[in-house]
Amino acid sequence: MSEKSGGLAVCVATIRPDEIARYLCQWAPLLAAQFGRSGISRVAFFIHEDSPERRFTAPEPSPARVVHTCHRDIREVLGVASWIIPKGSGASRSFPMYLAWREGFEYVVTMDDDCFPPDDEPESFFDNHLRAFRLDRWFRTIGGEEPRGVPYGNKGSLPVLLNHGLWTGIPDFDGPTALVRSRWPMSVVLRKGIEVIPPGMWFTLCAMNVCYHRRAIPAAYNLLMGVETAGFDRFDDIWSGLFLKKIADDLGFYVTNGGPFVRHLKASNPFSNLCKESLGIALHEEFWQHVSTARLEKCESVTQAYTNLAAWVRQFPKRSPKAPAKPGYFERLAEAMAVWASLFGASE
Repeated sequence: MSEKSGGLAVCVATIRPDEIARYLCQWAPLLAAQFGRSGISRVAFFIHEDSPERRFTAPEPSPARVVHTCHRDIREVLGVASWIIPKGSGASRSFPMYLAWREGFEYVVTMDDDCFPPDDEPESFFDNHLRAFRLDRWFRTIGGEEPRGVPYGNKGSLPVLLNHGLWTGIPDFDGPTALVRSRWPMSVVLRKGIEVIPPGMWFTLCAMNVCYHRRAIPAAYNLLMGVETAGFDRFDDIWSGLFLKKIADDLGFYVTNGGPFVRHLKASNPFSNLCKESLGIALHEEFWQHVSTARLEKCESVTQAYTNLAAWVRQFPKRSPKAPAKPGYFERLAEAMAVWASLFGASE
């Protein structure tokens, strides 16, 4: 890890050089303004272009530092381990996340390149993410006032692994739901504020707006995906969220959900998504239950817990022989998870 510490990094994977230039123009001033606020000592973008070569040029001068990578950089940094970063998938965001962790950033935000600042108080966006990591251990039974019994002094500190932000505009639906909603539209209800997801309950992580504490990154790997590799796609962040929530519950950490919101401007093709997701949807019905039965309580770190979870993932085909998995996929996935964990040593 770098001798530097602290700071806030924003990580984005992209295949659209025109879009990422627009993205940086809108987000860079907001990230630069975060310097010196909420204890943030430095800021940077880590933009990974999912292509053989770099194809865009960051705005000059940029208000915030931009680290720009492509396929060539994965090979140079990870060497023989470079195979764990898939190409042609949003799961390639794992690479800039690792780079941000390696440079010592304390908070790592992931976004999609079609997500833009909210219309309402955009200057508070990053502050609202960081607020989740300052929650105390007292649940308020009423709003607006401190009820009788809340301590005046030390209220404890809730160890939060990540805050899962939400989005306005285009909802994040799977292919079947998006097709149904195209015929019978319904309004999406977004609850404002930040809520603690109760231990023992799952949630659906969408990587388009997430703020991770650095201690979560050894378990925040976005998994091997792609129709050719896995037989399906678009479950890299969903299953990453399963693993993170399992580790949080078993090791005494917490996950929060809600604000801040981004504006999500582009809808992916529901027919294409249906083709990509169909096998994953079938597997997911059993896989989440398999993850729930892992035993991680005796692990002493997030990295150790993730390594043990990788070994449990390897057992899925044997324990669920009727699951329609592509032969060898879960064994390969477990190996990739173990390699990812090995990048972090025993420090986290």
